[in-house]
Amino acid sequence: MEEVGYVPNLVAGGLAATRTQVVAAIVPYIQHGVFADAVQGLSDSLSPSKYCVLLGNTTESSEREEGIVRTLLGHRPAGLVIQGANHSTATRRLLQKAQIPVVEMGTLPDDPIDCCVGYSNRQAAIAMMEHLITRGRRRIGFIGADPSQNDRHAQRLDGYRAALEVAGITPDPRLVVLAQFGISQGREALSHLIEVDPKLDGLFCASDLWAAGALFECMRRGIPVPDAIAIAGFNDQELAAEVVPALTTIRVRRYEIGYTAGTLILERIQGRENHRKSIDVGFELIVRESA
Repeated sequence: MEEVGYVPNLVAGGLAATRTQVVAAIVPYIQHGVFADAVQGLSDSLSPSKYCVLLGNTTESSEREEGIVRTLLGHRPAGLVIQGANHSTATRRLLQKAQIPVVEMGTLPDDPIDCCVGYSNRQAAIAMMEHLITRGRRRIGFIGADPSQNDRHAQRLDGYRAALEVAGITPDPRLVVLAQFGISQGREALSHLIEVDPKLDGLFCASDLWAAGALFECMRRGIPVPDAIAIAGFNDQELAAEVVPALTTIRVRRYEIGYTAGTLILERIQGRENHRKSIDVGFELIVRESA
């Protein structure tokens, strides 16, 4: 079954059509606004063509992702959209053998399963680090997710290190903290980094949630931001502009990514010849008061 990519048909056996009016979407977290925006864009793109979205979440587990892929493919979706490109060998094989349109979103892998829409996480991280470095920051910490489970954060970590090396700064592994998503985890990471290096003068967080937590911890400790420590986030979520000081961050076109993913699915379903394999929607450096 694994070798041939067999998936049992979970829909009614009497249906005449081999596919449904459903497009499956798999994201790491349903409650995370970053992914919710993309799913909303996907749904809005598909709705006029009478397709609906069937949603699954992996909690950043490659094993869980594989199980969800098997289950969703069993419902015979017309297409499948999946966040990131960090898949197990078995998951990749299943998706390649599914014979449906597959879109990886939020990233631009060199070898996509079918097609992808996103931006360069590495270049976005480099842009942010260059901003911090040109502002005179030299001891810059990094907070991100486990790179072995999250290809987007692996690229952001790579960009962080690359920018330091270009600036002639030796990356200090002690200044890299891997954490679960959440504001409290950002607070804890900032406390740890200050203990590791009391001269810390900059912090690049691969999520606005961590950046907000770090900012709140600085407020508790009476550490002025950005005078003592410049703090930068990633994603430009709503809270980024509302906290004080407002967060410098990377704006990601999340809704556009989801909407474009839906458009790609429909193009494939309709058999259009001008099929696009990789779409880069870009990113934007948003400079605010925190860095």
